Amino acid sequence: MNIYSSFKQIYDYVEKSLDEYSRLINDLEIDYYQCSPTSIEFTSRKPRPFSVTILQAWSQPLNELHKTYLSHDIRNIETTCELLEAAKTGVFHRFIKDESIILMERISQKIVQQLNSNILILTDKIVDCMNLMKQYFLSFYHIKNIQYIIQNRQKEELPDEHLETAYTYEKSRWLHMFQVNKSVKVIREMLERIHTTEGVTFSTLSKECQELAIRCDCTSFPYIFVLPECYYEARQALNSLRTWLHDDRNYTEFIQKSLELLDRKYLEVKKTLEISKTQLSQIKYRTQTYGIQLIKFEQENEINKNKYKEFQTSFHLKENEYTSKYLKYDLYVKELNKLYQQSNDIQNNILMKTFQNDIKHISNELPKLKLQVDLIQTGMNSFQERERKLIEMQNKHKNMEKDIQLALENKIHQENNLNRIEKCRDIIRNIYKCRKKNNLIQKIFYDLPIASNDNDDLSKALCIVSKCIGRDWNLLYWNLPFYPKRGQEELYNDIKYINEKYYRGDVFQDQAIEILNKWRRYHTRAKIDDLIHGLQQIHRLDIIKLIEEDIIKPKLLLNVCHEEIDPRKKEIEDLNQKLIRLFDKIRNNTTNLEEI
Repeated sequence: MNIYSSFKQIYDYVEKSLDEYSRLINDLEIDYYQCSPTSIEFTSRKPRPFSVTILQAWSQPLNELHKTYLSHDIRNIETTCELLEAAKTGVFHRFIKDESIILMERISQKIVQQLNSNILILTDKIVDCMNLMKQYFLSFYHIKNIQYIIQNRQKEELPDEHLETAYTYEKSRWLHMFQVNKSVKVIREMLERIHTTEGVTFSTLSKECQELAIRCDCTSFPYIFVLPECYYEARQALNSLRTWLHDDRNYTEFIQKSLELLDRKYLEVKKTLEISKTQLSQIKYRTQTYGIQLIKFEQENEINKNKYKEFQTSFHLKENEYTSKYLKYDLYVKELNKLYQQSNDIQNNILMKTFQNDIKHISNELPKLKLQVDLIQTGMNSFQERERKLIEMQNKHKNMEKDIQLALENKIHQENNLNRIEKCRDIIRNIYKCRKKNNLIQKIFYDLPIASNDNDDLSKALCIVSKCIGRDWNLLYWNLPFYPKRGQEELYNDIKYINEKYYRGDVFQDQAIEILNKWRRYHTRAKIDDLIHGLQQIHRLDIIKLIEEDIIKPKLLLNVCHEEIDPRKKEIEDLNQKLIRLFDKIRNNTTNLEEI
């Protein structure tokens, strides 16, 4: 297996291979249709438009042969051989043209020849190309039970809309592989089917080959469509691989666009969430302030309820008193008017004066009573107005609490939306990072983990080295191993770049961590042992001691603590000791039968 330096090389290689396989299929198809007798000329290098013409030319001699033989459909090599043998030995009672026999013989020979050699080579090349694409054309997105989904054996669970690009590409990858494997399986089964009793039936052919057979009147000869079926399936496989190649070329760009869209969406939703939080806090503050006012108003209203009861009692008393005095005043006025109409005797005059004095007294009291009644009524109306206002405030407070609930639900919705977008963004960002890695091809080729892990032991060791190495970082870089090999000039350019980037102040730690990360990126098999070997070359045993104490020894102790203990270990040791003692006694001839 070759190792490539860039995906462009892989794309060019795959595209070149697919073109080569396509030309091979065309050449095989041309070779197959050139089985025709000399009267049928085939000069075009584009066989597919002329396949109908060739097959129509074949149909007449083949159908005559079929009618003479009076057999069932010609669908396997055994029937074909029997037909040719009978034609050569003269079993048929009617005349058969040599053209029909030669044509059928050539067709059978081509089918066997191509199936046993060229078609097998073609399918192996297609499978190798698919395996190469399967190895390098990765989506870095996992779909659970994808094999069952593409076979419609399990219901598909659609992903988040923001992960649609990665989901669609991963699903299409498996669909392309499924289609290629299906086509390859059909092609490889053809070699077995032509030797079986059932053979190649008309119903098992593809729709395209069935239509071609009907159009050319060759339905009785499904055997001659073995190779056209293989060509069709091979082209279907190549079309799937071409589509896959095109999708992978655009996948990284689409992922980048999805990431940019998610970044903008994240900022928008985050801004909306901040607005929702502000609105919620404002509504809570207004509701709390209004609730304090409502509590005070309710307390005042409780006090006013007792006053209202007192006002009601006073109102009834004053109203009754005013009514009685008013009736009394009216009665006195009527009686006085009657007295005016009677004779003016002394008794009447005295009674009139009495009524006049009482009327005058009552008329003076009535306005005062009326004013008191009106004042009490005004106070009662004020109490009723406050009661109505309290009900309005309570209803408004309930509405404000509902607004708080709505604002809280909106905030929770925005938080969930933000978390969902953040999760999708992290997934897409990780996919983009993996796809854009400079050493992705090397990691795939050497079967190394692609996703970076900043908390592994090597990262911790690099941090320790960067803190303690000081100005010896460049000397360490010269002595570190590289695989694949890195030239002296490249190492010199790396150190020169770091020196130019960090040229002011105490920057040894920054220089060291960047150069060590570069080493880890270019050294595809980087591990702690390689780092320790480099430190030994520059005699920095102090740093090696720190790495052993902080990373290696704790890990060894952890492994010892978690070592699986065999519960029968003690029994086995006891038995070994007994056997050793027994063999010692046998060697010394000091044992007896009972001890044995």
